[in-house]
Amino acid sequence: MFSNTATTTATTTAPSAAATTTSRPGRPPAPVLTASVLAILLSLFAGYGAIYFTGLEGWDAAGVTFVTTYEATVVLALVSAVGLLRGSSHGRVGLVAWAGFIVVFTIMKLVTIQELSAIPFGVVGLLVGALALHPAARRYAA
Repeated sequence: MFSNTATTTATTTAPSAAATTTSRPGRPPAPVLTASVLAILLSLFAGYGAIYFTGLEGWDAAGVTFVTTYEATVVLALVSAVGLLRGSSHGRVGLVAWAGFIVVFTIMKLVTIQELSAIPFGVVGLLVGALALHPAARRYAA
């Protein structure tokens, strides 16, 4: 009976100790905050632009497919940015993947339709990816 009490005491104190070691600090580091804010702003701006400019040409099957696919990447960016702000390693990986998509999409637009106005999107995508891979972001989202 005495050993059961010791076991019960050990098991009740262990979860509280584990909970204190996994808690995140109150404020995310600057690279995490900057990457998340830039990703949220760029994804919302580009998502609106995808809907608006595709709608100007008329809604055909290809336009609907493009907008649906692009808006899915916007959702990925928004969810990943919030996840990274909360300290999720999955959020950091999602943000890096989204940044990679933005860079590749920018290169595709430059090569196929010579849209030079896409360059700032690619630059911000590179910046978001670099900030999400920063050592402070890796430590925060471990």
